[in-house]
Amino acid sequence: MLTLEQLKNDKKLLSDFLDFFFHYEPYYYQIDFFDKCLNYNRIAGKWCRQSGKSFTVSNYALLRAIIKQTTIIIVAPTQNQSDELFRKIKNIVDDNPDLKVLVKRETQKELTFLNNSRIISLPSGFEGRTIRGYTADVLIIEEAGNMEDNIVNTVLIPMLASKKSEGQIIKIGTPLIRNHFYRSCFEDTNYQTVNVVWQDCVKVGQYSQSFIEEQKTELTDIGFRTEYEAEFIDAGMMFFPLDIIKNASETYIMLPQL
Repeated sequence: MLTLEQLKNDKKLLSDFLDFFFHYEPYYYQIDFFDKCLNYNRIAGKWCRQSGKSFTVSNYALLRAIIKQTTIIIVAPTQNQSDELFRKIKNIVDDNPDLKVLVKRETQKELTFLNNSRIISLPSGFEGRTIRGYTADVLIIEEAGNMEDNIVNTVLIPMLASKKSEGQIIKIGTPLIRNHFYRSCFEDTNYQTVNVVWQDCVKVGQYSQSFIEEQKTELTDIGFRTEYEAEFIDAGMMFFPLDIIKNASETYIMLPQL
């Protein structure tokens, strides 16, 4: 089996490994994402909609899990959102016999591998109370643009406290308001940013140009720039100030279905 060190320094070897083991031929911007994830511990993936970000990070999580014993925690604002990414990971495993034989235990929220690596799906919920106490080697924050700053700072980041400089944080999502995700993309020099916009997707055939022209017609200018040009919303362009919007909304715990 290859080591992470070998993959870190050779993009061709990384591409060949993904093709051979995952039957996956990544786009150039996906290779860039893998390369940054292998070489840095703070990553911000600012990608437009339906550009393959969840599938890419799913394959990265599996790569880390099978090569070296690693605890990977996926957190999103709701269980449904974190489960959506977790389902992509499980589907990749279920469709690949070479990966399936490496799984020791499987539940709806967790995969455990023969080398004792774990991939766990969690919701942040209202205040993150139910996920305190977990420890991670790799923390993946899905839909980072929707994650509250206080949950990231007081609940999620401490999951890596015992890992010192070795713990990895990957924030992925489509830009919304200027929260922690914005600062990671533009202000925090510890983060490496992978920016994917609609032009990248048209270039590799993920979108068609006609689809983009249709979306330009259907969406508002702000909507298109947010969804497909991966731009953060400037508070000055909003009809209502952000503080009013946030104060007029509330998050509730979802009750189980009866």
